Amino acid sequence: MSQTTTTQTATMPTSLSPPSAIAILSQPITLPCGLTLPNRLVKCPMQETQAKGPYFNPPIDTFKNLYSLWARSSYGLLITGQVQIDRRFLSIAGDVCCHEGSLEPETLGLWKEWARIAQKDGTPCIVQLAHPGRMSPAGAGIRPKEMKALCPSEVPVQLGDTWLDKLALDKVLGTPKAMTIEDIDEVVGMFVRGAVVARDAGFAGAQLHGAHGFLLSQFLSLHTNRRTDDYGGSPQKRMKLLQRLIYEIRALCPPPYCLSVKLNSADYMDAGRGLEIEEGLEQVRWLRECGMIDFVEISGGNAEQKHSGLHNSFGAKTVASGQKMKESTRIREAFYTDFADRVMQMKSDVPVQLSGGFRTRTGMADAVHSGTCDLIGLGRSAVLEPEIPRAVLLNPEFDDEGALAKSHVVRGQWFSKMIPVKVIGGGLPIQFFYYNMRRLGKGLKSDPDISIPSMIAVSLWETVSSGLLQTLQRVVAAFSGGQRVKME
Repeated sequence: MSQTTTTQTATMPTSLSPPSAIAILSQPITLPCGLTLPNRLVKCPMQETQAKGPYFNPPIDTFKNLYSLWARSSYGLLITGQVQIDRRFLSIAGDVCCHEGSLEPETLGLWKEWARIAQKDGTPCIVQLAHPGRMSPAGAGIRPKEMKALCPSEVPVQLGDTWLDKLALDKVLGTPKAMTIEDIDEVVGMFVRGAVVARDAGFAGAQLHGAHGFLLSQFLSLHTNRRTDDYGGSPQKRMKLLQRLIYEIRALCPPPYCLSVKLNSADYMDAGRGLEIEEGLEQVRWLRECGMIDFVEISGGNAEQKHSGLHNSFGAKTVASGQKMKESTRIREAFYTDFADRVMQMKSDVPVQLSGGFRTRTGMADAVHSGTCDLIGLGRSAVLEPEIPRAVLLNPEFDDEGALAKSHVVRGQWFSKMIPVKVIGGGLPIQFFYYNMRRLGKGLKSDPDISIPSMIAVSLWETVSSGLLQTLQRVVAAFSGGQRVKME
């Protein structure tokens, strides 16, 4: 299936000097499907970790606070947090899941309410659909203990070299099962169902999560895809699952439904293991030329380092100095910007979104104005300062020097380094952002200054308090003859 698409963007004013940073970021853009985004700032997909089992439906009680906040904050587009397509395989406890009952009227009603809340102020919202594959930890979903996580091939995750690391990974992730053709067919049906649920709920479209080592990226990579059938063995065959999803979703969800794919430039770094930049570029090229994708999101490292090449128009960066980086981080970020530059050299009308590390208004505007990307993805800033587009970046009361996001440095990372198991200690900084999204869901403000040890203490207390409350509820219910008692 193919279709002819065109992208219409508002013409930039011509003059001897570039337009203002606010003017550049405020430019609307029309995607190939016909959906017009009011500006270039996109709320990135994250994980809200607020859904409850066993069905993991959209938690409207907290999403009415969280998504109302983003809805009124003047983003050009909202992308939901990850929505898993199989409640047996979540990536973390609390993921929303699109399951076998999501099209039933009662559950679909929750999805419709979520879509209404997210888009009530005119900003379109699309649903990110995901499957973690071998990255699904035991206990996150409803799968039995004996059921293994899925992967194109039987390739376990490697993280850390100590015996403790290996023991923890074996207990948490284990060795995945190589997927059968029946498994693949089932996954395809689940992704298609997710796209249909998003359509019927009133969302503007969907995004396929093909990044960060999740299932779709596992199929794209030679490291995790060692198959010799129709789904592996060559770069073209490694793309077959993603292509099949795009064809089948488009057959049921034609324009003006928006369909996007997310990739991660870091997935193509390790030469000799199949994750090479040339193969990654060909994957992006197909996505931008197939006539069925409306924009491609590429995530990576820090986009505002001086070596990134994103400051051609506005000169010196507004932040005088930044956090010192390890050499491996510098290499990864250079890879990111090189990858993005080569993507934008392709002749295509399909826009590209860059996500990762943007902090300053001028850096964001320069990336758009210089043709390095079309859309700017804001992730961690959307948690620490959820109203940042309206309040700061598009607000003329802030000059360019002062229009920047807060630092994303998490306090107390020394605590993470003290934990000898890398899979546990390394995951604590990201918990900081989950913690703050849960605060936003409760109607509270983010707490950007809380340290990791303090966050753990608060979370433990909340867990204990919740357990005590549930115990009290059961005691009261027992004395009241088993009647349901609501505890405020």
